[in-house]
Amino acid sequence: MNLPQIIDTVTGYVFSWNKEQITIEVSRLHNHSDGRVTGEIAVSTSLQGYNSHLHQAQFNFAATRSRSELARNLSERYPNLVKWADILEQLCVYTLERVRKGEPVIELQSGDDVHPPEYLLEPIILKSYPTIIFGDPGSAKSTTALILSQIMACPWDDYSLDLIPHASRVNCIYLDYETSADTIRWLLTKLQRGMNTPPLRLNYRHCALPLAQDVDQIHRHIYDTKSEVIIIDSLGLACGGDLKEPAPALSFFAALRQLKVTSLILAHTSKNADTKKKTVFGSVFFEAQARSVWEIWKRQDVDEDEMDIALFHRKPPPFQKLCKPIGFQLKFGIDTIVVSPGKPRTVAEFLAGLSTQMQIEEVLKRGALSTKELTETLSLSRSAADSALKRLKDKGKIVKVTDKWGLMENEFDE
Repeated sequence: MNLPQIIDTVTGYVFSWNKEQITIEVSRLHNHSDGRVTGEIAVSTSLQGYNSHLHQAQFNFAATRSRSELARNLSERYPNLVKWADILEQLCVYTLERVRKGEPVIELQSGDDVHPPEYLLEPIILKSYPTIIFGDPGSAKSTTALILSQIMACPWDDYSLDLIPHASRVNCIYLDYETSADTIRWLLTKLQRGMNTPPLRLNYRHCALPLAQDVDQIHRHIYDTKSEVIIIDSLGLACGGDLKEPAPALSFFAALRQLKVTSLILAHTSKNADTKKKTVFGSVFFEAQARSVWEIWKRQDVDEDEMDIALFHRKPPPFQKLCKPIGFQLKFGIDTIVVSPGKPRTVAEFLAGLSTQMQIEEVLKRGALSTKELTETLSLSRSAADSALKRLKDKGKIVKVTDKWGLMENEFDE
């Protein structure tokens, strides 16, 4: 028997025995910790006189009993077609070889041709890495994600939101675990009308299974739509299980890594009981595995048509620094959404979201204050205030006259 032709696919492999006119597609592969390698196989033939589809089932590639039972089953159903034992033996040997070999080791070397990590939407969406935006329920996370998707897809210079789009169009796929296609389409339509743009487009998929259980199909959709970014709305349902336990988080990110795609993940918030600091809800591994984390804040009064949005950078990539807050304003009409620039530090409710140094700078714009007055105004400890003031003084941003601190003149222009 000749060796099979083997083609890698986005979800596994396709084995073809051309002389025997047999094809077996392998997908949904999983390498278990106990040595098992399981997956799904679909057996078909191009021989005349047979239905093209012969058999489909879950299969354990590492078990002799599994392949012998399947060979016997296929031999009984198609007695004179091929030597099934030989075909299945080759199928198992070559599948196990590929799965267990994994990715090859490559030698890395520094050099002048090395480029820094690339942004698809600077400074938020980092190419090939997961980014999390987390916030309270109702903080406009989904609407914000749609806006970011369209800035990447067009790209739109009209927004001017302190965001730098990639030079070329970036395709996104929206994996929706919370709302519906009609809702997302309606929001896109309101954005289009409000911003007076051509029709907006977005690849969309309604999702129900946790990512780890649906990774093969999602991988196929990414390939078919040529999407470079997946938007996951939201983390809780995409992860599944008890979010406070490490296992669901690790399983989620392991599946995400298999997809080899840039991701924007929307998540809910939790407050750390010890530090009172808000974090991504659930296991610490969610923030640990994300390369960049942003917190979203919203300000909107009752019956107001305007909403102020602020994004605060809480965790930078290991090769970058924390970015300044990003703000914008949404104005809602009956069938429109207008997006315009905004500054988080100009809205009083956002002041607490700024770093200590930024808070001090904002307060000093109103006039000089002593250290004691700053600690009382901003509810800071004396040690935190002293540390921040020293840093600002060393940067040349503030100066002390008698017992009061004031901004340097050039700082009022920022």
